Amino acid sequence: MEKEFLTVRSLSKLLDMSEQTTYKLAREGVIPGRIKVGKSVRFNKAVVMDWLQKGGANS
Repeated sequence: MEKEFLTVRSLSKLLDMSEQTTYKLAREGVIPGRIKVGKSVRFNKAVVMDWLQKGGANS
């Protein structure tokens, strides 16, 4: 099964927050699944969805 990745923009929309806040929380390690590809940042969708199902930042 091929892994799916989210962009910062799509993750921000999913979390209903600004892209800047998404970047900040990812850098701080609050949002898991962050992967740097060159200068781009992507998020492993399965990891993020699992994290959200477990309560997100409260887990």
